[in-house]
Amino acid sequence: MEHNREVLTRGSHETKDKRTTKTTRRLIVGEERRDINELADAFIMNFRNQLKIQRDESFKRYQEMLARGV
Repeated sequence: MEHNREVLTRGSHETKDKRTTKTTRRLIVGEERRDINELADAFIMNFRNQLKIQRDESFKRYQEMLARGV
């Protein structure tokens, strides 16, 4: 079952005689868009988790360095 929705996009462009023309387009956005958003969310979550792991490892190495110096 396909779930589509219409999205209006607005833009403008200049013509040869320097006039600006405004345009409105209707785009059909379907399931593919949702899949892309889910992939992006998963990528961001994974990236944040990797940053947290690196930060924790760095803090652990820092604590070990301090313990050796005392």
